[in-house]
Formats: sequence, C-alpha cells, structure tokens
Amino acid sequence: MVWENELNERKRTILKSIIDDYIQSAQPVGSRTIARKHELGLGSATIRNEMADLEELGYITQPHTSAGRIPSDKGYRFYVENLMQIHSLAKGEMVIIRNAMDEKIEEINQLIRRASNIISNITGYTAVVMSPQLSKTVIKSVQLLNINERRTLVVVVAGGGIVHNRLINHEKTIGNIHIAKLNQAFNIIISGKTIDQISMPMIRDLQKDMNIPSEVVMPIFEAIEDCVRKIETADVYLDGITNILNYPEFNDLIKAREVLDLLKEKDIISQLALETSKKQLDFRIGSENEINEMKDLSIITTIYGREGKDMGTIGVIGPTRMTYGKVVSSIKYIGELLNREIIRMFGEDP
Repeated sequence: MVWENELNERKRTILKSIIDDYIQSAQPVGSRTIARKHELGLGSATIRNEMADLEELGYITQPHTSAGRIPSDKGYRFYVENLMQIHSLAKGEMVIIRNAMDEKIEEINQLIRRASNIISNITGYTAVVMSPQLSKTVIKSVQLLNINERRTLVVVVAGGGIVHNRLINHEKTIGNIHIAKLNQAFNIIISGKTIDQISMPMIRDLQKDMNIPSEVVMPIFEAIEDCVRKIETADVYLDGITNILNYPEFNDLIKAREVLDLLKEKDIISQLALETSKKQLDFRIGSENEINEMKDLSIITTIYGREGKDMGTIGVIGPTRMTYGKVVSSIKYIGELLNREIIRMFGEDP
C-alpha cells in the first residue's frame, strides 16, 4: 500500500497494541491501558499524542467522545499486511484437527463438509468451503440400470468417490438389449476421460451409429450431461452461521438478522469465495466488501487442491475484530490436510 511508510516504528507498535487489545476485549483502548499493559517505555501523554496522529491518518477512530480508540478498516488492513503475527495452533488443537481429518473418507464432498465443520469449531466463526471445480477429474464409468421397462437409472461415477445419478421415465418401453448397447457405447467414449475432454456433441453423434430410437437415446444423453455438469460445478458449504451472534458487535437484533440472512444466501457467499479463489491468502476487511451487510465483517480465504488441476477455496467470515493470526494459521493447516487427502483420493488419476 502507498501508505505503508506513513508510520514509524513507535506508531506501528502502538497501533498493534490497540488492535491486539481491541480484538481481545471488544472495548475501546485508551492510552493508559497501553502504557500499563505493554511496557513500551512511553508515558500516557506520549502515547496519547501518537494515538491522535494515528486517528488523523485514519488508522483508528474514536467511537464516543469520552472513549478510547478502536481500529478502522484501514488500521486492520495495515495490521494484516505488516503487523500480524501468525500464531501456531496449540498442540491440542492440531491433534483434534488431525484426528478428525484422519478418519478415512472416500468421497470428496463429505471430506469438504468435514473440513468446514472443523474450521468453524476451531475458529469460532463462520466457515465457508468451496469444493474444487472438477474439470480435470476423470470419469470412471457410466452405468445404465433398468428399474423397469419404462424407468432407467443413469449413474455417473468420477474420481474422488463422486457419484451423481438421475432417474429417467421413458414414454415407451425400453429393453435390456438397448440398455446394454448404450452402456457399452457410453463407457467407450466417456470412461477414462477428464470432464473437460468430454464433448456432448460427440456423445450425441452416437445416435447416428446406433439403431436405437431417438426418444430412447436423447433422455439418456441429457441425463448424462446433467450428471457431468453437477460433478463439474463447485458446491459451497457453510458451518457455524449463528456463531456471529456470540460477538457483541451483533447484539443489535436488526443488524444480526441482516447478517444471518446474508450468510444463508449461498449464491452470494459462493461469489465472494470465487472472487478470492486465485490468491494463496486473501483478506476482505469491512468496507472493502461491496455488499452493504458485509461492512462490519471480514472474510479470509486461502486456496487448496491439486496444483494446476482442481482448486477450491476455504475461508472464514467473522467480525472485523477477528483473531486474524489464529484464523490464518487454522485455515492454512486445514488446507494442508485437505491437500493430502485430495491427493490420496485422486492420486490414481492422470
């Protein structure tokens, strides 16, 4: 940032003290508190003058005339880029996370749901995890199963234990011979290919080479296409939505309801995650968020997955007064464990 040279070492130390104290207490921080708690070798008057400078520069604000100071969004931004200490997770926390992630799960979306729950429990905030966009995932098989003469179950199986299915109702009777021919043809064309190698027009050309009525073939084509699209589409998982109510910033019921309603809008949260999905570590702090209901919230995200293949996003949404250092260490550690499990699940894929 252009203003990172505005602060000398003394101002930086005082700003860090204010933010660390405010994160812990949720109370405005005064000069006497800093002088007493942090042993900076400075008197209250000197600290008060430095705080006046920090306020004039926009790093802190005074919520009430007689109160101490609280960080501004600009102050938090400077903090995460220059002052924040990444705290190592406690050994007990690491054991809890590792044990939870070590329970062998063979389906990627179940793994991601587990990660979301762990992040929420460890940080105390709202966790958001977006599954990888699996365009590089290999389709392992297509299975057509006749339920009866007019109903067929289409099952598409992909790497990472992903299975999607769709039930088709036929207008006319379809025999097992047709089903067997289609099963063989689809698996020749689709099995072993990644999603981005599959051409739906190519699949539709099959009909020209098979003596099977179009009213039988087309619904199956469409069902396979729908299953492949669902595999490729990223899902978003949220955990701990109501955790926001544990913080005094949201004691106001109207404000709390607005935030809770926002967090329930998965399309909006998905878009927020997508906007940060190309960065190893991203912070959106308060007013940096375009959505009005997010102005008192911060979102921290990082990416995970197989480098160059299928990348997803994990993150945390909480008040701007969040424990940034602990959140970063938590999502990074869980991201590393997710990477390990994803490699295990997809390791056999090219």
